[in-house]
Amino acid sequence: MENLKEFVRVNARPLFRTAESNTSEAIFDEKGFWLSDEASAEYSKIKNEPHLYVAYTDSEEGFYYIGKSYQKGGRWKRSHAYHLGTLAHHLFGTIRYDDQNHSHWIKKWTDSAPVAQPTINTIGLKHKVFISFIPFNQYFGNDYQGLSKAEIRARNSQMEEALILSYLNDGFDLLNIQMNK
Repeated sequence: MENLKEFVRVNARPLFRTAESNTSEAIFDEKGFWLSDEASAEYSKIKNEPHLYVAYTDSEEGFYYIGKSYQKGGRWKRSHAYHLGTLAHHLFGTIRYDDQNHSHWIKKWTDSAPVAQPTINTIGLKHKVFISFIPFNQYFGNDYQGLSKAEIRARNSQMEEALILSYLNDGFDLLNIQMNK
């Protein structure tokens, strides 16, 4: 598990695209936030394959979110009903029926109300927020092509749970709903 957490640390990229004039302000519009260019480049390599991801701040508490994906295009698209899109919908008060509630991410990761611009909005970040995308073969060491969808999902869930418990045992504040402090 320590090797996997080291992979997360070494391969972390800034999560949000930020304002050119202030790198502590994440930018978004009505469709959602943008991944940083660095995170987007890493994500494009893995988004259509089974993977895990770990998003966290560089604060002492960590405020970690650990997740899994096995869907084409992944979950980190701007308009997706889970992550980047949902965060913006929370800020605008336009939550959709299929959105997950990630308002606790906003409370832990951002420090102010959004600032409206003519076509784009910004919100201050309390700390730098990073993300690391973990390919399936990094945590299971074998090719997933020979596995059934059920086996892949089961292994992703198993490793997601193990990472959650490991970070929890390290004393970090987890943003996974079942682990909120």
